[in-house]
Amino acid sequence: MSDATLKARWGQISLLFSANFLSLLGNGLSAIAIPWFVYDLTGNAVITATVAIAGQLPNIIVGLFSGPLIDRYSARTVSIFCDGVNAVAVLLIPLLYAVEMLDVALLGFFVFLSQVIDVPGQTSKAVMIPALIDKEGLPRERVNGLNSLLETGADLLTPSLAGILIAVFGATTVLLLDSLSFLMALMIVSMGIKASHVSTPPQSEPQPTKEAWKWMFTTPSILKLGIYDLIINTVAVSLLSLVLPVLANANDKQAIWLGIWLTCFACGTTLTTIAYTVLGHRISSLRLLQLTPIGQAIGLGLLLWVFADITNMSLTPTAGIVAALGMFLYGLNLGVGSVVDATVLQKLVPEAKRGTVFSTFSSLRYTGVPLGLLLSGILLEQNNPTMLFGTFIGLLLVNAVIWFWGRLEV
Repeated sequence: MSDATLKARWGQISLLFSANFLSLLGNGLSAIAIPWFVYDLTGNAVITATVAIAGQLPNIIVGLFSGPLIDRYSARTVSIFCDGVNAVAVLLIPLLYAVEMLDVALLGFFVFLSQVIDVPGQTSKAVMIPALIDKEGLPRERVNGLNSLLETGADLLTPSLAGILIAVFGATTVLLLDSLSFLMALMIVSMGIKASHVSTPPQSEPQPTKEAWKWMFTTPSILKLGIYDLIINTVAVSLLSLVLPVLANANDKQAIWLGIWLTCFACGTTLTTIAYTVLGHRISSLRLLQLTPIGQAIGLGLLLWVFADITNMSLTPTAGIVAALGMFLYGLNLGVGSVVDATVLQKLVPEAKRGTVFSTFSSLRYTGVPLGLLLSGILLEQNNPTMLFGTFIGLLLVNAVIWFWGRLEV
């Protein structure tokens, strides 16, 4: 195959990879910069939690409706529209702050709006990938592997990058860069991706959501997996999007340490994800579901030891390193646990039910997040990280216990 032919076949998917990476980069920077900015603005962990909740609610609701929206207006159109709105929503936060017109309610609205349109925006890019694979005759496994590698790269890059940028330039500058990343993604898709290459045929009528819920609640392994996912996300989202940014900010504004902790977490998830991809067929899924929550609890135990006595004080280098080790261990177990969870779900759900059940399951796994964020904000405001991390550890141990009774029906 000539170089020109190879370039032509891979050109469109490469542009889509670039747009997807930029969107993920913007999301990652926002996830760290916004809670940091809110806590800087208010000095109140409960208010910071409230804004974080506003950003998480769409994950519960919008996922159920994004599929029909994409089917009706095309994935390319939805991607362009969502990246455009996201760019404007994020840009308005630092601009209104600069002219002293930004209050907490308006900030919460922009965060909510950004997340509402980000859910279909990311889904639309995922829908375009198989369309381009079919159109260009590309190797499916290689394309999906490269896309996963880019997502992992964004997860690894954004924590340290955000920490450095916040420390050097401040959170408002990071939000300006977030907006720019969405704008660049919009330009790549609108100018580089041909509409004829990503058109998809009409989808069959999905199974009613009510029937999907009924099936999920009458299938024991699916029900336990739903509880497992709900607890995993309640702890993980609260920890990553609120608890660590607030604790780092309260302890002498340690943005660099925040970046290090989140990078260690991403390294842990990446290592075990790669290991499971290679060796997963040799390992018992049930055993991993039993043991990985215990490993996550041990990682958070190290964080409990670090933050129990240093709230509103400066972090020592030793404490920062121990926290980094705890986040690495937590990520090590969360990464493989998440992959096992997805693999088991794919095996348990019949093909005819997958579309509706997967979207419903995606919403279910985030239903506990608002409560987790609210509880985290209250306990942080009360300077009680001991009870907060103790609660997280207790929830994770419950996650392990539910898999020691019965069997996994796969």
